[in-house]
Amino acid sequence: MSKRNIISLIISILFVLTIIFRPIWERNPGGLWTALFFLLIAILFFWLITKIIIEIVYLIRQRKVLKIKSFIPIVVMIVLLFDGMYNPFKIDLNKLYGDVIFRACYEGTQNQATFKLLENDKFELHWTGAFFYDEFFIGTYVKKNDTLFLDYKWEKPVRFGDKIFMNNEYEILETVRKEGDSLVNVVPFYYGYCKGLN
Repeated sequence: MSKRNIISLIISILFVLTIIFRPIWERNPGGLWTALFFLLIAILFFWLITKIIIEIVYLIRQRKVLKIKSFIPIVVMIVLLFDGMYNPFKIDLNKLYGDVIFRACYEGTQNQATFKLLENDKFELHWTGAFFYDEFFIGTYVKKNDTLFLDYKWEKPVRFGDKIFMNNEYEILETVRKEGDSLVNVVPFYYGYCKGLN
């Protein structure tokens, strides 16, 4: 295999794998790493497009002496580019974390968050906002009557606590505050999918 083919294969596979493993790297390690992974995807995408154009030019220049194997790099790159963009094989690694059994949403003017209870007593809180803020908070929970007790795996959000009251009358989640806690601008979440209110 020529050096040209190896580089094409490596770029294409790295692009697809980075996209496929998004559910994992968003949650672990998350934070600033999420922005870096998105930057990596953008760089690989443009590198792949450039490499495809270079391969097309190469094929046009070599059209008089072309063999079947000359088309391998461009076919591989195009197939993997479309796989990365459209996921025709329906590979979804979100299933590693379990099915969603409950969901709630918060919509603000410059940020939004989704809260999910998953199988096996796990939860995840995905908060996005202005200036590329994108953070996952994950952990386990215990439900006692109408109260959720959240045990965060790593850091905690500043606007959502670890003791949550499920107000079924108004269908909202409310953080139960403690005196002297470090929470700021605590917001309620409404039950269900986000409605696009902001």
